[in-house]
Amino acid sequence: MSQYVEMSAVYDQLAQDQPYDKWYDIVKYYTQSFNKDLKLLDIGCGTGSLTSKLTSIGSVTGIDLSADMLSIAVNKSNQVTWLEGDMTDFSLNTKFDVITIFCDSLNYLPDIEDVQQTFQCVMQHLDDSGIFIFDVHTIFKMNTLFNNQCYIDENEQVFLAWEAIAGEEPNSVYHDMNFFIKNSDGNYHRFDESHYQRTFDKDTYIQLLKQVGFSNIETFVDFSIENHDDKGERLFFVARK
Repeated sequence: MSQYVEMSAVYDQLAQDQPYDKWYDIVKYYTQSFNKDLKLLDIGCGTGSLTSKLTSIGSVTGIDLSADMLSIAVNKSNQVTWLEGDMTDFSLNTKFDVITIFCDSLNYLPDIEDVQQTFQCVMQHLDDSGIFIFDVHTIFKMNTLFNNQCYIDENEQVFLAWEAIAGEEPNSVYHDMNFFIKNSDGNYHRFDESHYQRTFDKDTYIQLLKQVGFSNIETFVDFSIENHDDKGERLFFVARK
């Protein structure tokens, strides 16, 4: 089954605790020096909760591989240009001042070649004075929270049993999820999804960024630009040409 086909309908219910305001604040911070009307591209925009917030910063395009997720996103803002596309291979015939890939969307790429192709596409679509901001799971997170751990998430309508099973490749994980959705008659129906994610160490990402032409790169963890803790869970990159 394709990822997010059924999950798209309940994604926002399960993502209510996602720190969208913190992602927004990071973009706001790094764009405050721009003295023009900004063009932003949010890659892996999902259901568009963050993407729609970015419209207060500039004109926004959101792109995602899942048509099902985009079907939710289009109802959140008519100010965003919503596009279905693959982050490893897209051509929009325009350049942007800011390009973002948040909420570990980049970790869905299974191979290092896919990451490099994505960075190349970003470079081709980024203005010479533009900025590229993204985040990924840290190695620490893969070795702890995602190392054969089980979790439960629930609300009044959805019960989720989730196993994070270490993958065969280094720093990879299978998210095996069992959803139980409450129907109007009080009964539940079940569907299952399995998502695969992989991450790489910080130096590998920096090397890939430099290979495609980025030269000014900074990093931090867990939404704090002053935080460089090795035990952080979310690693951010801010890259310029």
